[in-house]
Amino acid sequence: MLDRAGIRLVIPLEAIESAHVTLDRRPTAAISLNSTATSAERTTVCTISSRNTEEVGAFVNAVNAALPQRDGAERRVDGAALVKAQERPLTPKRERLPIMSPAEARACAGFACLFTLGLLPPALAGDGHLARLWTGGFPAVVMGCVIAHGTWRATVTWWLLHRYGVTTDARNASHYPRSDVNHPGTVVYAFTDTSGTSHTFERTGPASAPDKRIAYDPARPDFARGPAQPWARTLILLLRLLLGVPVTLAMAAFLVWYFTTAMHA
Repeated sequence: MLDRAGIRLVIPLEAIESAHVTLDRRPTAAISLNSTATSAERTTVCTISSRNTEEVGAFVNAVNAALPQRDGAERRVDGAALVKAQERPLTPKRERLPIMSPAEARACAGFACLFTLGLLPPALAGDGHLARLWTGGFPAVVMGCVIAHGTWRATVTWWLLHRYGVTTDARNASHYPRSDVNHPGTVVYAFTDTSGTSHTFERTGPASAPDKRIAYDPARPDFARGPAQPWARTLILLLRLLLGVPVTLAMAAFLVWYFTTAMHA
């Protein structure tokens, strides 16, 4: 079966004379039909091109290997008459995710309010230096908030998984390739929690990626997912704490100093 421009061509092996590779601008696999006239030229049904020469060669070899052995005295058939054109079935489209989740939208709104609140005191006092300081330092504040949130989330996740975690296997349910041939694509893993509800999550990987061992909190399976090994969770937690705690303290100290200075400016 070959899908082309909304049409699916069903080509039985009896209709194919041979498949061969042509090298034009790109490596191309050409399928030729049988013809009732012995002197007739091969009729190309479809050409399939690819950037990967090995894939084209493998496809051609697979087609030729599957062709039935024909006797020279066997009556030739009209291959074109055996080809059937069908309407290509609609491929279910992946549900398009929103640009931002509700939590991300609330975070953006909170940062916007914080930025506006920080500009009000120097604007009312006419202090341009303090306003420039706040504008230049606000990206660092945002980064500090992100790191602080990640540290808190990692700590809660570690505690939940350590105390209430359930270990299970998430199977490789499907795979979505990318247009970039150098990208392995996205693997969709699926698992069922203790209540019988199915959950999925995505990770980067090839179609042959093995099943993944995970741990989750049965009360919040979509929140706490991670490696099942306790030592791995502990190591990740320590790394986050070593980075997150100093950054969080520095960000909090900057905010206290700034608003104290701005209120007395």
